[in-house]
Amino acid sequence: MKRFVSIAMALSLTILLASIAMAQTRLDFHLSDAPDGPAITQFPSGTAVVYAIFNCIDEIKGEQMTIRVKGDYGAILFEQPQTCTGSETKSVATTTSEGYFPDGRYLTNLYQDEFPSASVIWDVGEPVAKPVATPTSTPSPIAKVSSQVKDFAVPAAAILLIILVAWAIYRVLTAR
Repeated sequence: MKRFVSIAMALSLTILLASIAMAQTRLDFHLSDAPDGPAITQFPSGTAVVYAIFNCIDEIKGEQMTIRVKGDYGAILFEQPQTCTGSETKSVATTTSEGYFPDGRYLTNLYQDEFPSASVIWDVGEPVAKPVATPTSTPSPIAKVSSQVKDFAVPAAAILLIILVAWAIYRVLTAR
């Protein structure tokens, strides 16, 4: 019986670790100054193009991923949907209608279907000072992130179910 409980616990741990690894793969999202460049969050003044780079995996084949760049006050400066066709790396060249990004702070989101999956805050020119919270400030609303909830809730429910089944079997076997 102890062996069965040990196997159930090992299986639960394996499922949890696999789901964490898959979540990390999905969220490999960064910005760069080249289509296949390293992650950068500080760009020089006059930057015309910033590349949003992310990996698609077979698990999300056919799903729509959208890159959205926001500027001051949440104004959408760039938005482009992409469809994942399998395991591949996508590189989306983002720009503005002005032809360059003015100095300032920006937010680039990667949406899976309609839900945010990853975000990067970045600056052009000198880094923008981080705002200091005041007691009168209102906290921003929490965004719905279904993919992150799914990545956690499904394995957690599976682990709980395995533990419950192992406990029930143990109780039946020890009741004799």
